[in-house]
Amino acid sequence: MVRRNPDVILASWCGKKFRPERVAARAGWQEILAVRQGRLHEIKSAEILQPGPAALSDGVRRIQAALEGVFSRT
Repeated sequence: MVRRNPDVILASWCGKKFRPERVAARAGWQEILAVRQGRLHEIKSAEILQPGPAALSDGVRRIQAALEGVFSRT
C-alpha cells in the first residue's frame, strides 16, 4: 500500500547506481504521480553527502535542475 503521492522522487544511493525502473516496479508504485510522469531523479551521493559547503552548492544545483519545470507550470 502506498501512503504518499509525491510529484517528484529524488534518490541517492551511496555506492550503488540508482535504477528508476526498479523503484517504479515496486508493488503499487504505478499509482504514484512521480512514477507515472517519469519524475524519478538521481542526485549523486558525492554531490549531497560530501562534507562542507560543496554539498549545499553542488547538491542544491542538482536538486534545482531535477525540479525545474515541475512546479513552474502551476
